[in-house]
Amino acid sequence: MANLLGLNWFFVAILAFLGLYCLLISRNLLRLLIGIEILSKACILALVSSGVAIGRVNTAQTLAITMIVVEVVVVAVALGLIIRAYGAISSIDMWKLNRLKD
Repeated sequence: MANLLGLNWFFVAILAFLGLYCLLISRNLLRLLIGIEILSKACILALVSSGVAIGRVNTAQTLAITMIVVEVVVVAVALGLIIRAYGAISSIDMWKLNRLKD
């Protein structure tokens, strides 16, 4: 069981660093959204792994499902904003968003 827990935390670290890498390197709004999603999946995996470690799997699964529902709402709103920005400036480059002020 301890070996499986260590493997879970290894994947949490990989997902977290991959999500942070996407957030720090990319200027594309869709890639930023994907980075946020990868980072939130790492948080969900850490939450469930912690719940298994302390013996509260039901609570961890309930919180994970709640996080997934909130995440779906955030993605829907973010995709709507990205589509709106693309319609206004014909680009999803983060540095070109200052043209939305006009």
